[in-house]
Amino acid sequence: MVGAGQRGLEAYGPYALRFPGQLRFVAVAEPDEGRRAKFANLHGIPAAQQFESWEALFAEPQLGEAALICTQDWQHTQPTLMALESGYHVLLEKPMATTRGDCQRLIEASEAAGRQLHICHVLRYTRHFQKMKEIVQSGALGQIVHVSHRENVSWWHMAHSYVRGHWAKRAHSSPMILAKCCHDFDILLWLLELGCQRLSSIGGLTHFRPENAPPDAPQRCLDGCPIGETCPYYAPFVYLELLPLWRSFAATASGMKRLAALAQQRVPGLVKVLSAVAPPLRQLSDYRGWPRSVVADEPSAINLRRALETGPYGRCVYHCDNDVVDHQVVAMQFEGDLSVTLTMHGHSHIEGRTTRIEGSRATLQAMFGYGGSWIEVNHHRSDRRQRYDTSASAAEGHGGGDFGLMAAFLESLRGDGIAARHTARQVLESHLMAFAADQARLEGEVVEMESLR
Repeated sequence: MVGAGQRGLEAYGPYALRFPGQLRFVAVAEPDEGRRAKFANLHGIPAAQQFESWEALFAEPQLGEAALICTQDWQHTQPTLMALESGYHVLLEKPMATTRGDCQRLIEASEAAGRQLHICHVLRYTRHFQKMKEIVQSGALGQIVHVSHRENVSWWHMAHSYVRGHWAKRAHSSPMILAKCCHDFDILLWLLELGCQRLSSIGGLTHFRPENAPPDAPQRCLDGCPIGETCPYYAPFVYLELLPLWRSFAATASGMKRLAALAQQRVPGLVKVLSAVAPPLRQLSDYRGWPRSVVADEPSAINLRRALETGPYGRCVYHCDNDVVDHQVVAMQFEGDLSVTLTMHGHSHIEGRTTRIEGSRATLQAMFGYGGSWIEVNHHRSDRRQRYDTSASAAEGHGGGDFGLMAAFLESLRGDGIAARHTARQVLESHLMAFAADQARLEGEVVEMESLR
């Protein structure tokens, strides 16, 4: 494991703990001593195979069959190149790199080394998008004419990741359309099995700017903000009370999951008491996952408050150094004269991806949310309505995609790797679409995809 942060530690590492017969981590490289020790303790990694840097790890003789690269976006290229050169197959967190040239280099390096390169496009491995692809490719919708896909980033997620967080400045990470929506470009290519021919884009940073700060707003939320009781971005409201997360979860959940999330919002004390006799409720009453786990490594109430007093997540959202967009629309023409739009924005009340596919025989509408997911197909002639519940359990990251990805990666390592090479080339195309969208927005032009290939 190279990079034992939120994704490495919480998304992919747990697969080895649940399925020890399939996967075992034998080494970790992580500059943060606390995170490195935590990952090593969980996975029983000896001190001799705990490294402060990926350079030190890959200077050793090959220690395992594969390497997971879960560093920050701008740190993907060099450790991946060294891992491939050292003989490892690689599972690389998305986006694969932050420049077109580096993306191309990684593909070519994996092919030259004869090693598999997989990118963590976890949405492909969710039951939601797998069911959607089954419906699209079955022909039930008739000829596909138009697709409208939306990445509805909730207002508090936008503030957390793209204003206060790691992806707030494109120079330190990448354009938001790449960091957030390389997933979505990949899903569109995968669902439709058609290529994009040209695209245009508009968007910008509209709200999270200094001129929109309330009068007398301090640099930090806990420095006496005069509107702390009403500002939706007030850091204690987002991270200590955690109400925005539970609201998003409840809005798309059903049954007992929805009731539990509603109870956590309204009577958290009762949920805490009941968790003593109903252990699953501890996931709510003592929640320590994202986004809290990003704010503080050990996200107790005391540690969270201390982090908000001194760290980046306690800053006023109008006094940060962010420069990535908070809204962008991409209009695309796919093969077969198919029109496709992708809307990404950071002001949604409810977090989730929504999809609408218009066909000559039926319309598909879908919601992929925190608490649950569904797909509905409406048939034109009969007016028959089919609804599919594609929800995953609350404990499954990215709607089951995190573990689905790991299972597919391990299965590929047991095979000949031919499919992996094809998939890597597909992933490169999705990244090129993101770079094209960024170029189109900045230069106000229609970009022909062939010019980037």
